[in-house]
Amino acid sequence: MLLHSTSLLVAASASLVVASASAATIGVQQKQRRGVWWWVAANMLLAGALAAHALEDQYVLLAPLAVLLALQWPIVTLTGMRRFFSRGNSALPPWADWIVLAIGTIAALGTWFEPVSWASPAEVFAVATLIATAYAAFAISRIEDFTTTPMLRGLLIALACSAVLQAVWLGLALFYLPPGLDSTDLALGALLAPAAVALLMPQLSLVMNHERSVAQLRASHRKLRHMVEVDPLTKLPNRRHFHDLATKAIQPSPELSTVLVFDIDRLKYINEVLGHSVGDEALRQVGMALRETLRRRDVAGRLGGDEFAAVLPRTKVADVEAVILRINARIDDRQVAPRIARVCLNHGATQMLANETIADALRRAEIALENARDKRREAEALAARMADSLPASEAMPALAEALAAARRGPISAAMPLSMIPVGEVVAVTPAR
Repeated sequence: MLLHSTSLLVAASASLVVASASAATIGVQQKQRRGVWWWVAANMLLAGALAAHALEDQYVLLAPLAVLLALQWPIVTLTGMRRFFSRGNSALPPWADWIVLAIGTIAALGTWFEPVSWASPAEVFAVATLIATAYAAFAISRIEDFTTTPMLRGLLIALACSAVLQAVWLGLALFYLPPGLDSTDLALGALLAPAAVALLMPQLSLVMNHERSVAQLRASHRKLRHMVEVDPLTKLPNRRHFHDLATKAIQPSPELSTVLVFDIDRLKYINEVLGHSVGDEALRQVGMALRETLRRRDVAGRLGGDEFAAVLPRTKVADVEAVILRINARIDDRQVAPRIARVCLNHGATQMLANETIADALRRAEIALENARDKRREAEALAARMADSLPASEAMPALAEALAAARRGPISAAMPLSMIPVGEVVAVTPAR
């Protein structure tokens, strides 16, 4: 024998058992992912194959058992990878793995029990192991997560190197080494090359587990941050997060930015008449209207209760009226109760000053909002008095004209009905 094969095989088997047992011990203490135990099992079976090959000269029946235990390693390891990345797809179906393993096992075991003249059992076993290793490397490259996971690319390189070493050793054994080479030496390449890669698997599994745990922690952190920074009802940033986003949005040119403040007119009335669930739906619709109508660079948020705000970078106050009309038009398309409690917005706008903070601009916009709301209330009160003093045929046109004078925007035919309390909607017939 050119090499002391038995010593090499026993040493590799012991190293593989120690490394796999250490990984399994750590896995018991920590949360192991799907597929890790498949790698541990594959390594333990390969360690058994190494020991069986070392003793096959003393126990002949260990030879076919060693073949079976060694051939499983590439396919079982590949199965563990498929399970670890089970959310992704693969160009090769899992059943193809087991077909490759079955064909290789039948061919290798068949030559042990029914020898052929053109190849020895050790040669067939070496070729079968080489094919299984090459197939596992190709299948790993077809996993969907291959392009985004460095560990998969590293494993592919290790398997490719293992296949090359097996091919080189098989070529040397067949064409350059003495013809008296026994089966144990001939199978060294088919056993030690996979064993070298298998020794990397415990460390690889720990790294991949760590990466998956870190990814989950980051996802949980993003979810918690989203829960803290985003209002769950309207899906808009809350007050604190709105201040942060708005401050960043206006940094290039604060004096060219406009601040808008909205509130829902008579939201308390909507809650009392239709219930808080309808009031919540009104808030959701306002939030959706803001998200759908504002530009990508604009920032909108819910300040609290029924009050909303928006910052429009590179926008003048004179251009805000068009923005208000778009928002109101989108809300009108989704009225929750258009004939009973119509959702309308009060708004105030102000142009930011140089070196002014968002908080100061919001205070000025809120003052403008209060003035607009008071003006609207006065117009509605005037419209009600006019409706009481005018004949029925003139009440509705006068009411609409008064509301338009308060700059509420376009007046629809159903809007004046929102002024009439529930239960008092009556049909008005012209006097004869």
